[in-house]
Amino acid sequence: MCGIVGEIGPAACNREQLLRMMGMLTHRGPDEAGLLVAEGVALGHLRLSIVDPEHGQQPMSTLDGRHWVVFNGEIFNHVELRQELESAGHAFRTRCDTEVLLNAFREWGAGCLERFNGQWAFALWNRETGDAFLARDRFGVRPLFYSVLPDGRTLLFASEMKAILADSRVSHSWDLQALRDIFISWGCEAERTPLRSIRLLPPGSWMKIAQGRIELGRWWDVDYSPEVVDWSRTDDSWHEEVRATLNEACRLRLRADVPVGTYLSGGLDSSIISWLSKAHQPRLQTFSVAFSDAAYDESSFQDLVAGEIGTEHHRLSIRRETIAEHFRDTIWHTETPMHRTAPVPLMRLSRMVRDAGMKVVLTGEGADEVFGGYDQFKENKIRRFWARCPDSAWRKRLLDRLESNVPRSGPRTRAFWYAFYGQGLDGTTRPGYSHHPRWRNGLSLLPLLREHGNGQGPDAADWIEQVEHTAPERFASWNPLAQAQYWEIRQFLAGYLLSSQGDRVSLANGVEGRYPFLDAKVFELSRRMPPDQKLRVLREKYVLKQTFRHDLPERIVKRQKYPYRAPDALALYRGDHRQLLLDSLNPDAVRRRGLFHVEAVRKLMDRVHRSEEPTARDNIALVLVYSSHLFHDLFVEAAMRPADLPALRTCIDLVHEPNKVECHS
Repeated sequence: MCGIVGEIGPAACNREQLLRMMGMLTHRGPDEAGLLVAEGVALGHLRLSIVDPEHGQQPMSTLDGRHWVVFNGEIFNHVELRQELESAGHAFRTRCDTEVLLNAFREWGAGCLERFNGQWAFALWNRETGDAFLARDRFGVRPLFYSVLPDGRTLLFASEMKAILADSRVSHSWDLQALRDIFISWGCEAERTPLRSIRLLPPGSWMKIAQGRIELGRWWDVDYSPEVVDWSRTDDSWHEEVRATLNEACRLRLRADVPVGTYLSGGLDSSIISWLSKAHQPRLQTFSVAFSDAAYDESSFQDLVAGEIGTEHHRLSIRRETIAEHFRDTIWHTETPMHRTAPVPLMRLSRMVRDAGMKVVLTGEGADEVFGGYDQFKENKIRRFWARCPDSAWRKRLLDRLESNVPRSGPRTRAFWYAFYGQGLDGTTRPGYSHHPRWRNGLSLLPLLREHGNGQGPDAADWIEQVEHTAPERFASWNPLAQAQYWEIRQFLAGYLLSSQGDRVSLANGVEGRYPFLDAKVFELSRRMPPDQKLRVLREKYVLKQTFRHDLPERIVKRQKYPYRAPDALALYRGDHRQLLLDSLNPDAVRRRGLFHVEAVRKLMDRVHRSEEPTARDNIALVLVYSSHLFHDLFVEAAMRPADLPALRTCIDLVHEPNKVECHS
């Protein structure tokens, strides 16, 4: 895994400017660096050497020097594609997947993307025409940010926003509409980022630059069309295919010329991945986060699985003080305001992985979205059932009987849950019905924003309607679970999990995360499944539990889903580092940054101060306001001065120029 930067167009930067951009990303690729600078193009690459470490330096060209690429990612089926391309007459000088990408593009053009099973972001430049082609993987595992200079013809791109901001021509001003999006749905809509000048290429998308024109398009999207569902198969046949497909997904992701480990949370998903990986890699190392707060700690389940399957297990213990101490650094890497502190322990865990001499880990991310694991899916099912006969007294009695299977997020009265499941029962035909409660919870936080309080914010109904309007064609024909999965994949998975809890916190320490549950064939398999294979009555991830029920400890298979969380307000507000938060959120500091209502923040702080255990809403609000201020300090007010520039100069050993390749000391 790597970091990429570049500028394409008549105003493309010079070598020194490109080095400044590259200097912002040395954490992503600490092993090597390379660049290409020519008229109309500047490409930079920071390498994390995983496949063919001796070769594969980038920017890389085809043998004839026509096409050049900077590539961040992995094409896991590159061995099989190489054989196909060799049969078609293509020659190779390395074993790396970057060269497979180059030859695949020459052979199939943009159609090569559909053949790739992996996670990537890349930019490919045609030396003869000056045209460029950029693309991102299906689910958006690897990021690709871009900005267009005022000339409208020069494109800047990078794996992280901070590299683009290193170009002084790029504005640092807030996109307040994006900030509202983050408050409502955890991520930005419509390619937005927190900064008005920078956009994010959506998952499954491409960009073409030709003759000064920039064009965007989609090559893949989440599609749960009912025609693909196979209703004829038995449970056992699904179990067999799930086992075989997931096993192959793990086998492909264990391909590397460096050791590969796994994250082990103690839940079903990471336990499955660790168990499957152990069969291919007998001396498997597993890594876990434990918490000093018992309410968040899962170490007993982690130890159970590690002992059962026989791994070399590493545990990182996290205290509240650790979260407060490293929260600012985490915002620097995630580059966004956040609802939770949960990314902080994961960033510390990737540091442990790196210190253990590892560069690659497999994780269980994506299983909940693909196989129906979230409480939200249960809630959606209950609410839809209730809506069929909203006045029936039997609905409440049924809810009482299902109490052990009904999601709970804290001590609530029975009347609260009746009200929760009984709301919005007349809107089941709306495209976003499954996510209305989450969106409305987010909308309730908007009065904190100064802009919203001045009457300039969006109407709740308008925001939801605008988002629903982006649903795919024929969305109404999808089954309700599939509709809910779509929003979860598009918003929560792509906008938060794979970014703030994935790529950004693992690559902060030069560690690549790989996600077998997001394998292309695993997703295609899940699309063909009837919904009751995923959510049977209210039993989440039914097919996974049935498939692996004899392989994993019974306590793991039968335990209720336990979402990964970390202490939020209690970590930031109480403890040795609380003064950092107090300084950031005092009335003068709030007024100076100009994002939030001073009085609204004061009332929030007062409630947190007086509470033994802040409410879920106040927890989220405090983290959002504080992280927004940290983002403002780091990216809006601060000038981008790469501290790693001297280190970058010492690690550059290949400089590519358009007519030759030279080695420089």
